[in-house]
Amino acid sequence: MGTNTATARRRSPLGMALAIIVLAAAVLAVLALAGTRIVELRIANMLGPRAQVGNVQVGFKQLVLTDVKIAGSADAAPASARRVVAEPEWTSFLRHEAVFRKITIEGFDFAVLRTPDGDMQISPALQAALREADGGSDGVTRRKHPIRADDIVLTDGRLDFLDAAIAKPPHRIPFNRVSARLTPLVLPAGGQRSDMEFKGSVEDNRNGAATVTATGSLEVGGTDADIKVAVRNMDIRYAAPYLAENGAGSLSGGAMDLDMQTRIAKRQLKASGVVALRDLKFSGDGSLFSLPRKAVLAAMQDRSGALRMEFSLSGSLDNPKFSASRGFAAQIARGVGHMIGVGAEGAAGGVAGAVKDVGDAISDLFSPNDQKR
Repeated sequence: MGTNTATARRRSPLGMALAIIVLAAAVLAVLALAGTRIVELRIANMLGPRAQVGNVQVGFKQLVLTDVKIAGSADAAPASARRVVAEPEWTSFLRHEAVFRKITIEGFDFAVLRTPDGDMQISPALQAALREADGGSDGVTRRKHPIRADDIVLTDGRLDFLDAAIAKPPHRIPFNRVSARLTPLVLPAGGQRSDMEFKGSVEDNRNGAATVTATGSLEVGGTDADIKVAVRNMDIRYAAPYLAENGAGSLSGGAMDLDMQTRIAKRQLKASGVVALRDLKFSGDGSLFSLPRKAVLAAMQDRSGALRMEFSLSGSLDNPKFSASRGFAAQIARGVGHMIGVGAEGAAGGVAGAVKDVGDAISDLFSPNDQKR
């Protein structure tokens, strides 16, 4: 009897410790479940009713969202991401903010739209969802719940660049294998500058692999920017609307390389660079860059199928008569004209051939068919 009592006394501290551990585990489980639910509600409130998230995993250091989808609309393509990994500062959620040390977005698919007035919109569907989540539909509604990310990394994605400023319907350039980085991002934007990087491959490029890279800085929500762009081997069908405002339709093949530095400060744009056009092919007759097509072809043949020229642009974004796209096309036209002038022998032959074609057409008009040889 005494032995049993002693054994029970020895076991009671161990039993109490186990009970405390079990109770603590139960409390932690409840808190974790409650915390997950709070985070899910915060995410749902932040993204709005147009968003769907397949799964939310909450850890001590990371918040992982899988199968994120943002519904589109008549004027905005849908957006999606296979996986989003965020490293949050948890206390910010208690302040009705969302602060992240890093956000990594994997397997994304969205659009970048350049509107007819030249404004750039990254993923209009996501922007619309965020505005709706904050109870506003206009583009200037200030967010009720600020968002800050010190580092945003995008990997293994694709996007469509839609340019409504250059064509109607918008001119489309599709990219895959896209990676990008933005450091930092703050919403609502307060005029701060963010460093950016972009690299992507052009989809359905008929000339083989083509890449576009961009590095520099920009003002989120503003116009100031300092960006360097490099384009290699882009199919001419994607570049044509920027090269020839009225003659793009006659370009049926070829490739473009481009190196350009663009600076915008206080809505004043300055851009300069070098463009090279290779292996151009044309459909039909007529002209290109307001120049005889045969003259352009002759000049290119004299230069092994390549035209290379420098350009520079400057102007005010507030000047309705100033258009960077039209200015670029005009500079290319002048550059081609200059190249034709340099290749005078080939140009002369091309012009002579064009004149001969006109003479032949007039001759055919007045000659009976049975006299042709």
